[in-house]
Amino acid sequence: MAQDPILTVLTVDLPAAVLERARAISSKIQLVLPEEYKLDPRRLEEAEVALVLGWPEQLRLQRASCLRWVQTVGAGVERLLTPEILARRDLIVTNASGVHAQPIAEQVFGYLLMFSRHLHGSLRDQASARWDGESHYPELHTLRGKTLGLLGLGAIGRRIAEIAPAFGLKVLGLRRHPEPIPGIELHGPEALHALLARSDFIVNSLPLTSETRGLLGPEAFAATKRGAFFVNVGRGASVDTSALLHALEAGILAGAGLDVTEPEPLPPEHPLWRQPNVIITPHYAGVWPHYFEELGEIFLDNLDRYTAGRPLRNVVDPVAGY
Repeated sequence: MAQDPILTVLTVDLPAAVLERARAISSKIQLVLPEEYKLDPRRLEEAEVALVLGWPEQLRLQRASCLRWVQTVGAGVERLLTPEILARRDLIVTNASGVHAQPIAEQVFGYLLMFSRHLHGSLRDQASARWDGESHYPELHTLRGKTLGLLGLGAIGRRIAEIAPAFGLKVLGLRRHPEPIPGIELHGPEALHALLARSDFIVNSLPLTSETRGLLGPEAFAATKRGAFFVNVGRGASVDTSALLHALEAGILAGAGLDVTEPEPLPPEHPLWRQPNVIITPHYAGVWPHYFEELGEIFLDNLDRYTAGRPLRNVVDPVAGY
């Protein structure tokens, strides 16, 4: 049962309307706002509930013996789930899964459209005032009739799958538990190489866990359909960067759209920057103007559930890591 008062520390700013609604949920809720937290970070060690960015608060979270529930600002929790946190059986961690789905899905299709219409090549031509359309003709395709392989079918993967039919794409999906999803040909992890061999476009939105770290390495890329395009909006460390670079240079991959890399940020001298068939964005695929409004809705719903003693949504499985 929740204690009285419910000391709730917010380490990031939420819209004023969200704060007002949070206070209205229960008179027991005592909010510690970000400006108060910055003046006295030790308040986190006294909290019962905390909304945190994640890893910046690791050490204080480990010392927070009163803490019962942590809501993270992002979806990935791999750096938050330290052995000390995992040992806390009385601590619930929830993430922000769903907040990023629409902007990331749109960015994924931005990569796919750029590759299919060779827009990245034209942008490089424009930078040097070069008009040479005919050289691009062999690279011009449409998405219709192609196969899209989705690695991971969380909120992001499912939203991509919902949009894909509008472009005439056939969708294959890889997930740990391949329960039927309409419109998606589903496969378990053991079918990774077979899925890669059939996909014209591969999109990785997998979380980073012990099982997915380095999953896309030399063997995976060797199994990939020659001429496929690869997009990573999951975690950089799920990909062996050297193997990815080799696949690009050897022509196994026709191109890659990378919102995440390993290492991150990518050093200026890294050869990926100079690959003409690579589009790199600095880990901003999930950013959009209403991010914290959407996060606020998840937090408010969970705060209401918490005070009422009901199960929370977006609960992280400490064993699975997401």
